[in-house]
Amino acid sequence: MVIPTGLEAILRIDPDIMHGKLCFAGTRVPLSIFLDNLAEGMGIDEFLENYPSVSREQVQAVVAWGNGILREAAGLDRAG
Repeated sequence: MVIPTGLEAILRIDPDIMHGKLCFAGTRVPLSIFLDNLAEGMGIDEFLENYPSVSREQVQAVVAWGNGILREAAGLDRAG
């Protein structure tokens, strides 16, 4: 498992925290929890209420990164 390029300040992997799962930096909240909740329809505000140790800036950075990856994979340009 690696930290995606561009998210090194947002995400951490520490074998002593959550068994080395990819987590939001400074928290014990795995990225997979955010992604699973988002996929199930949970909004960002509700996620942040449920996981107050995660900052809005962290979530926004992950969403922006994912948006870029999906656009690139689909062959969409960012302006369109």
